[in-house]
Amino acid sequence: MFSFLETICISKGQAQHVDYHQMRVNETFDAFFPAWEAFDVMEEIQKIELPKEGIHRLRIIYAEDPQKIEVIPYELKNIQTFALVDSGEIDYGFKWAERGFFKTILEEHPNADEVIFHKDGIIQDCTIANLAFLKDGIWYTPEAPMHWGTTRARLLVTDQVEETDILVSELHQYERICLINVFRPLSLENSIVITDAIV
Repeated sequence: MFSFLETICISKGQAQHVDYHQMRVNETFDAFFPAWEAFDVMEEIQKIELPKEGIHRLRIIYAEDPQKIEVIPYELKNIQTFALVDSGEIDYGFKWAERGFFKTILEEHPNADEVIFHKDGIIQDCTIANLAFLKDGIWYTPEAPMHWGTTRARLLVTDQVEETDILVSELHQYERICLINVFRPLSLENSIVITDAIV
């Protein structure tokens, strides 16, 4: 049976935005385990001792029940350049625990730090984050991303980003690109000038 992954940011001993992770787990259960009640994410977190200092990744691998929970230090990957890649038949609508195909794709593009997936010329995501693009003071995020990101969902609810189709052919109209996930907040400081980023 395939497994799913939930990655939660632990900052100074506190789990961040657990309600959005619970929402994603609930949706996964609705789709794949409708006869089962989704586990309580916070209850699973409370079973382990969290590091009191620094930033850590708490990973829950699960199917009908949690299979493995681990906490590891978070290391920020420096990402400055992207290769554009057609996503083809890749299905990442849910957060699968098996992500080896992403590693393979990255290895096929050694000239870039990351890849930006697109489908039929419409931008989706990269391997580790959803994306936001700045234009005329407004942050936009792809309307049809490859995967359900908790940070993206929260930014939409709080009106910090707007959804739209972002075409590969129109990337030059945007000023900056920002990776958004539980470890990478949306900000100008964390963004990259887009003309410098695509290789």
